[in-house]
Amino acid sequence: MQGTATPNRAQGVSPHASGDTLESWGGIVSAHLEDFAEELGCTPEDVLGAVDSAGIDPLVDTAESKGRGKDRDRPEDPALRSLAITTDELDTLTNLID
Repeated sequence: MQGTATPNRAQGVSPHASGDTLESWGGIVSAHLEDFAEELGCTPEDVLGAVDSAGIDPLVDTAESKGRGKDRDRPEDPALRSLAITTDELDTLTNLID
């Protein structure tokens, strides 16, 4: 990933970075599951397997219920399902998948 913004970082937030399919802001990477897989050169199932294997608890997983209000169907389709993890966790995933 390469940085695309160079504003003043007075509050200690990491600069915005964007790769082909993943974007990062403040040390958090978020994207559709399908985009994580594309960026890592694997399948969405490989990404989920690596997340489980590494014991990573995503900050956001749109397939998981938020525990509020009605229990609605959550997107399981990799093109719709989104994950958010830290940049350190992305490094861990990259190492596991390589």
